[in-house]
Amino acid sequence: MSRTIVLMAAEADSRRGRPRSEEAHQSVLDAVARLLDDQGQSYEELTVERIAAEAGVGKQTIYRWWKNKAAVVLESLMTGRLKLSFERVPNTGDLRADLTTWLDCELERSQMHDTEVMARSLMGALVTGGEETRQLFKERSVWDDMELTERIRQEAAAGGLREGVNPAAVASAIMDPFIIRLLTVGKPDHQWLQTQVDIVLRGVLRR
Repeated sequence: MSRTIVLMAAEADSRRGRPRSEEAHQSVLDAVARLLDDQGQSYEELTVERIAAEAGVGKQTIYRWWKNKAAVVLESLMTGRLKLSFERVPNTGDLRADLTTWLDCELERSQMHDTEVMARSLMGALVTGGEETRQLFKERSVWDDMELTERIRQEAAAGGLREGVNPAAVASAIMDPFIIRLLTVGKPDHQWLQTQVDIVLRGVLRR
């Protein structure tokens, strides 16, 4: 009887522990967003120790779920807690001109050292991530909530895009090659950006 009681108690403790673990997991993701978005820390200033302190958990708790800080930041981003910081995309009524102007602006911002370090780290976390990382990307696009996607949604609402076009997919078709080019070959010029925008929009615009 005593053994049965012990086993039942252990099972009950296990059931109570899982929600607390999940709560800690979510607290870590929220902490990353607060540190980078609300408190304005740079990616290089961000450390696992600071994340742990902000989340109210031990450092080993973080390493139990993630390989490094890049992996934590990537999940916080992919779950919608952390927002990528981009300038607002203008809406002059000319989508092609608006996107090209915006990309030129973002190109200048991307030359900041911290932006490049973060981009390279997140790319590494993505490449080395396991099944959970791949599942996150199946469920959500990293560009879902960004200003670029919103501008493309506005164009769709105005009837400027072909029926059934996914705005986040259009944003991804523009941004993914841009980032890969930036991290491998180097800073693209204005002509490259304009050509990339033209190639993508040619397949989605009604006119």
